[in-house]
Amino acid sequence: MQIRRVAGALGAEITGLDLSSELTAETATALRSLLNEYEVLFLRDQAIDPRQQRALAAVFGPLQTHPAYGTVPDLPKVMILESTPENPSKIEVWHSDMTFRQHPPSVTVLRGMLIPEVGGDTLFASMTSAYDALSQGMQRYLDGLF
Repeated sequence: MQIRRVAGALGAEITGLDLSSELTAETATALRSLLNEYEVLFLRDQAIDPRQQRALAAVFGPLQTHPAYGTVPDLPKVMILESTPENPSKIEVWHSDMTFRQHPPSVTVLRGMLIPEVGGDTLFASMTSAYDALSQGMQRYLDGLF
């Protein structure tokens, strides 16, 4: 596995890992550690099916679904996010996934199937960096909230 940082605050591209093979305990531990360090991982050009995507997502914790989205037939924990004229995206504003839940997921695993040539961007922000940039007084104030 090779790791290449892709931005200043967060993000790393992982190459040399085949997600179509069964993930070993060692690989799962490495992926969790890399996610903790880089906050966003990009594993490009992976020829995986929904079951393999589910296995990857399970490495990071229990799976959850969103009530606004359908799921893959026979795989109720793998959601389908679609944005087409017939089925437009339901969330077009800045958000953190499922914060309406008492225990929101800490990780979202996205697999792009049809990517537009222009647009369709998914952006990421580091809440760790945002917190670290706050004054110590504001950090102390926020520490009691979670």
